[in-house]
Amino acid sequence: MRRFAKCGCAALLIFAAACQPKTTEPAAEEAASSDAPDLAAATSALPVAHILLGKLTAPAGEDSYSVVEIEPILAAPTYQNQPTFFGSGQSQFYFVAGNANGKTDLWSYNLASGERIQITNTLEKSEFSPKPAPDGGVSFIQESEDGAMTRVHALAAPGEPGAAVIETGPVGYYEWLQGGAIVAVFYRSEPPALQLVDVASGEAREVFPNVGRILLVSPDGETLFATRADDAGQYEIVAVDAASGVTESLLDLPPGAQDFFLTFGPEGLPAVAFSSAETRLMTFDLARDDVWHVAADIAALGYGSITRVAVSGAIDEDGNRPIVFVAHPRDE
Repeated sequence: MRRFAKCGCAALLIFAAACQPKTTEPAAEEAASSDAPDLAAATSALPVAHILLGKLTAPAGEDSYSVVEIEPILAAPTYQNQPTFFGSGQSQFYFVAGNANGKTDLWSYNLASGERIQITNTLEKSEFSPKPAPDGGVSFIQESEDGAMTRVHALAAPGEPGAAVIETGPVGYYEWLQGGAIVAVFYRSEPPALQLVDVASGEAREVFPNVGRILLVSPDGETLFATRADDAGQYEIVAVDAASGVTESLLDLPPGAQDFFLTFGPEGLPAVAFSSAETRLMTFDLARDDVWHVAADIAALGYGSITRVAVSGAIDEDGNRPIVFVAHPRDE
């Protein structure tokens, strides 16, 4: 595991021919308008979850990363989760929010203006796991009206109904690989399994069981990063070659954690890992760290736990980046 972390390119070459970059909660819980309705009006059985914004500061010398200037930007008493940055400037993110029927819709949030735009408005069924679609627009998972089936969908513009991309289901989470030719899915079996699905043929191949809910792709689209649990429920981050399915361990998560995020270096290799431990936001520099470090602790802000971290690709003149994460109020 440490060989991969310290010698990332050599390890990635085992299962990915090219190293150069190119170009959130149970699955079932998760008309464009700039005049967005008040999210606080949503009443549902979904857990209350807030989205917080902070600044990820670049470490100086031997210091570790830290997150400062933390503030809640989506703090209505409803379910708000799964932030995912998108766009060339990485100044916007998709998220999901609960609606009056206890389902979820897709939204976007603009960091510069604070504007919220509703993307889907389907009271009878949930959409969740939004991210940029390979052919433009947004992709997501949508459940059927009876909630029995969940499939990966995509729509080109807000307000459109969208359409299923693959028939494989039920799925909980997903990630696009090889420019959209393959979609990796968290298949809702017991235990949940990681599958790689060929979009053109629909053929699905299982990679391993006990997969976690976070799936991320390398900049070149050839490597999937996921988590896998052992018999004791401890999760590790693994790297999976999109073409062969060959899997290699990368890093153990903090005890009890399942969520993670990765940033990548200039060569397209994992650089810094992010996770959480209750109210603490954790970082691990893959080039120099041997243990996880605490970047922030939000206990004093009235929260009981952190999940779902996302870091923007936008870097300011001081090397700092916007970071958003999901926090759950202490009394939830």
